Amino acid sequence: MIERADLLRVDATGMIHPLGKTASQELRARTGEWRIVEGPLDVLLMRRAGTPAAPVAVLKLAGEIRTPGAMCDIVALIAQAQWRGELALVDEGSTRSIFFEEGAVIGVATNVPEERLGETLYRAGVLTREQLNAALEATRTGGKRFGEAIMELDFQRPEQLFPLMARQVEEVFYTVLQLSSGTFYFFDRYDEKQISHRHNLNVSGLLMEGVRRMDEMRFFREKVPNDEFVPTPTNVTGKKPPPDELANVYSHCDGKRSLNEIARTSGLLEFDVTRAIFQLLNGGYLTIAAPRPQGADSIVGVFNRALAAIHAACAQAKKVAELKDGLSRFATGAGIYDPLFLSAGPLDDGTLRPERVSRNLAALAGDDPDAWLIQLMHEYVGFAMFQAESLLPRDVERTLKESVTEMLKPVRPLDGAPQSTAMAHASTSETADSLFGPGSWQPG
Repeated sequence: MIERADLLRVDATGMIHPLGKTASQELRARTGEWRIVEGPLDVLLMRRAGTPAAPVAVLKLAGEIRTPGAMCDIVALIAQAQWRGELALVDEGSTRSIFFEEGAVIGVATNVPEERLGETLYRAGVLTREQLNAALEATRTGGKRFGEAIMELDFQRPEQLFPLMARQVEEVFYTVLQLSSGTFYFFDRYDEKQISHRHNLNVSGLLMEGVRRMDEMRFFREKVPNDEFVPTPTNVTGKKPPPDELANVYSHCDGKRSLNEIARTSGLLEFDVTRAIFQLLNGGYLTIAAPRPQGADSIVGVFNRALAAIHAACAQAKKVAELKDGLSRFATGAGIYDPLFLSAGPLDDGTLRPERVSRNLAALAGDDPDAWLIQLMHEYVGFAMFQAESLLPRDVERTLKESVTEMLKPVRPLDGAPQSTAMAHASTSETADSLFGPGSWQPG
């Protein structure tokens, strides 16, 4: 049995011994004098021992989070009681704090990189990645706060920046409401130095909006699993344009941008974009697919699974030699595959060495190497499946085709993708019509 890394043991003399690595690290980070807070036998709570000159904050609430939405009741209690203080939340190294003052949220703090102010402004399309890096460098070398650096670098004016800073407060607040694990603590005071920018957002309004988001997101996630998925216009001839309130989001859906990229280019919150995408999907304006792999290694990995399946099926039918011979003639006739596959294979199972394809691709591709490689690999695997159709029994071929189609969904060709030169270089004896004639199969 593997022991938990956070275990402690209290021996008969009252000595505390850390048993796990995490427990040891947590205790070493808390050297000093502590006092035990009276409690039931199943809970051991210790507070740092304060002094009259430096008293510690009173801990009003503490508990464990076990279900999404559990923090809604805690936040509602804080708001109703008009408490002033800090709600601190800890979950596997992630720490967040929400600062309250008499029914208002005045600020947040977080160590989660994606929730920092700079990343929030980047996702909102306010800063470019280059501007973000420049501002971060200014904070490191000049000792300035991030907001000050943005204004001094003339990336945003104060009247533009301040309302955008409130977006970070809102997003951290909504994230806290959805936490499903961790612990929370509410202290009756806070350190003003922790609040980088002060706001006055009504807790009740934020809470109502947060609950609405959680309810709606349950439905949205049925069709939009996460923010990395890519929506693509259906391009149905004669279909009416989408409603005006959805037109902005729809105009940014090009089959290449993921949902979070659309949020950035449109300047909308990711939740609002998710809701619009959900409505456009229901209206038949879009389809959606998992994020496309990026980089030659990942792309070749997807196609390798399809090539391995095709070769395995032909090997089972004792026709793999014919498959390999046909693929070899196709690759040589097309002209581009020989340099692309140089020292990369095909291996015995039909797959290619991704790292070698990646190296060869760098010397061959143009401005969009990923799209170029996907197009080439679709043609190569398409011919492999075309060849297999004539080598396999009909029922085996049909099952294989369905399996391969499913495997290649993450690398479906994009509308307007750069056309490969494979078919342009094909020999006259093996033209595109003969390779992919009527009734033949093409992936995607």
